[in-house]
Amino acid sequence: MEPEYSPAVVDHFGQPRNSGRFEADEAVIRGAAGSVGQGTMFALSARVAGDRIEAVRFEAYGCPHCIAAGSWLSERLVGLSQQELRAWTWRDADQALRFPMEKRGRLLILVDAVRALSEAWGRLIP
Repeated sequence: MEPEYSPAVVDHFGQPRNSGRFEADEAVIRGAAGSVGQGTMFALSARVAGDRIEAVRFEAYGCPHCIAAGSWLSERLVGLSQQELRAWTWRDADQALRFPMEKRGRLLILVDAVRALSEAWGRLIP
């Protein structure tokens, strides 16, 4: 049986936005979770300006849903404050991308990457 993909997954998987990473810089933060060996990995890097995220890049390993989630998230995190970043939940991505129930665990790995990004931001702020 072929997996069904929502139009948003097809769009973001077929034309991922903001893939890659920012080079190390004093205004760049990074967060990652999962592993290639476990089948799902997300790595996020963001450029921070003042108290907001200016731009986000992502790297992801996994199924089309994972790639789409990284792409979708890279657009949604721009403009967030550290507090807003900390409050982000997987339900936003699930609602937008309509993950199958059996793949929602991958979104928890994405939450861990977002939390790691937030923690890195906390270390950046004096």
